[in-house]
Amino acid sequence: MRTRRLLATAGCLAVLGLLLASCAPALQPTPASKAASPPPATTVVPTAARPAAPSPTAKPAPTESGPRYGGVLTIGIGGDPVSLDTQREESTFTYSIGAGTYNLLLKYDPRAWPEFKPVPDLAASWELSPDGKVYTFRLAKGVKFHDGAPFTAEDVKFSLDRIRDPQFGLVKSPRRLQLAAVASIDTPDEYTVKIALSRPQASFVPLISNVYFPIYPKHVVLENKNDMTKTALGSGPFKFKSYTSGVGWELVRNADYFVKGRPYLDGVKGYVMVDSFTRFAALRTRNILWYAPFPFMSASQTKIIEGTLSDKIALVWRSQPTWYGAILNVAKPPWNDVRVRQALSMTFDRKRMVAIGLEGAGVPGMAALPPGEWALPEEEMMKAPGYTKPDIEGAKKLMAEAGYASGFTAEGLVRAIKQTQDMGVLLKDAAAAVGIDLDLKVVDSAVYQDTLFRKNFSIAAAGFGASFVDPDAQLPDFYLTGASRNWGGYSNSRVDELYVQQSQTIDKAERRKIVWELQRTLLKDVPIPIAYWANCPYAWWKDVRDYFPPVGFNNAFAYQDIWLVK
Repeated sequence: MRTRRLLATAGCLAVLGLLLASCAPALQPTPASKAASPPPATTVVPTAARPAAPSPTAKPAPTESGPRYGGVLTIGIGGDPVSLDTQREESTFTYSIGAGTYNLLLKYDPRAWPEFKPVPDLAASWELSPDGKVYTFRLAKGVKFHDGAPFTAEDVKFSLDRIRDPQFGLVKSPRRLQLAAVASIDTPDEYTVKIALSRPQASFVPLISNVYFPIYPKHVVLENKNDMTKTALGSGPFKFKSYTSGVGWELVRNADYFVKGRPYLDGVKGYVMVDSFTRFAALRTRNILWYAPFPFMSASQTKIIEGTLSDKIALVWRSQPTWYGAILNVAKPPWNDVRVRQALSMTFDRKRMVAIGLEGAGVPGMAALPPGEWALPEEEMMKAPGYTKPDIEGAKKLMAEAGYASGFTAEGLVRAIKQTQDMGVLLKDAAAAVGIDLDLKVVDSAVYQDTLFRKNFSIAAAGFGASFVDPDAQLPDFYLTGASRNWGGYSNSRVDELYVQQSQTIDKAERRKIVWELQRTLLKDVPIPIAYWANCPYAWWKDVRDYFPPVGFNNAFAYQDIWLVK
């Protein structure tokens, strides 16, 4: 087996150690989220009220009974951002910066867990037309971008158009199809945005409340000729200060932030720590205050925290809408033969894979949605080939029928992140049972993403997901014809049809039936054999306050309301 592992150099770790020596405080928790209820087809005007906050000039008294100003939140990050363009990338490492520098129209309120509750951000309020097809957003006034330019409705229209229209903006925006129902975006005045949908969409409001849809300043994007990969300039609570590859990044307080009294922190520093043991050691020694939730802390590491530092470090588990398995290039042999894809899935010992790959911190998976209200019923899943235990004889029979009785060799693309590398080893072991020899190639995140986008791979060990549990958040990117993250080239007109049907069905029970039927089709086609769904631990020092971990770790980097005890 040829396996190349990309590890952090000793020099980088030495520099990182020096940087960490000046670190300070930590965060505090609350619970995960289930699918948001679809909006009613009637006018809805959420309150624009924001939580009361002390004025920056009248700083709170230095007691633990209320928020304090000052201090720098230090975070251990598992890798470098692919770029700084949050609209373009799908990297959690990019979101860790973008979440602090940009605002959204609406945002997810983690305090409402387990509900996925959208609340105002740049939109002070919103309403939906009786036919369920036109959203009107009334925008907050007095908002300024970090360069002092005023925020207007035109920036909202420009940002969403940049994501949804490849001719207009980003050719490879990973979230383009999540806005596929948008027919037009109009700006009647400087503080009003009207988004017309071609059809009702049950989950439109929750979708745009995720970190993937930041509002950019139109003038800055144009000045940079549409290249935002090296800058992050928004209206958010923190300003981007610097980023050094392999070392880390820094954000500083935005003194002109439009939410009165926020933020409390002077800044946020993220330190790149590719090696999970180095990052864990930095948390235990308080050189970082927060262990960023991706890549996940291992279950065995959480036990160490619980056994030795539970009085000082908060630890909260969340179920995640994040799957691990294999992406197959179905446009190329041998994966263009459905029998080969089915055979690979039937080799998976999913219970064993969870035990090894996640140390038990997950659940076996096979369908395209995580356990819960949208997943196929458990009793149905139990009957699926290979779900409860591998079916090696059945898999060998399918391989022989496809002309691969002696197996074959394929290169396995693996991202240099612990959980994905573990998945690669598990895939190799499972595939070997039917004569498939996977030659694992481990590459860094940027190369991994680029290789997927160029579809220059055979099979990729993968772990991807969404920031909340809803079919519209998880299905289109990976399974629809021509989708930006449908790297394997899978196409089934029935899946495309069922997706649109469920998306515009407001009644949840009826929508669920359609979603189940779609998943049954995917189980037969197996474009992505899923091994398991992950649970994720969040860990931070307890003198970091008012941090509430979400269900989806991409929404985890909510710095606006965090404050430090000392």
